[in-house]
Amino acid sequence: MNRLPSPPSEEENARPQSRALDPIPLDSSIRTTPIHPQLPEIRVPPNGTIPSTHYHPVTCEPLNIEEIQPQLQHLRKEHPSITAMRKAREDAVKEIRQKLEEKGKKRDEVQKKLDTKAKEWDMEYRVISKYLASKS
Repeated sequence: MNRLPSPPSEEENARPQSRALDPIPLDSSIRTTPIHPQLPEIRVPPNGTIPSTHYHPVTCEPLNIEEIQPQLQHLRKEHPSITAMRKAREDAVKEIRQKLEEKGKKRDEVQKKLDTKAKEWDMEYRVISKYLASKS
């Protein structure tokens, strides 16, 4: 008994399709200003009126400070002193840098495996081509 998929809900149809929430690639041309001096790889669009730290690092959209005020208050309670804030920021930078390095290593591993497979396929193609040519 084959069932058709259910139709989309009205909420999905009522919601406008926004492309603004899509991630912007790290190598995009709109990313020019580093988000933090120790993270030059992560850049956001330039804007003279908004600091680079007030952009979402993935979507490059300006952050609405009123919306994130509860999280900011929680962070202020968690890190009450300036030194605690700086230490937390430095720890976050180290964690991000480590994740970026791991991502780069993983990308290199995958590329190496792809290159190896491509060489294997090329060799197999040559062998098959020679075999078929000798049969003709």
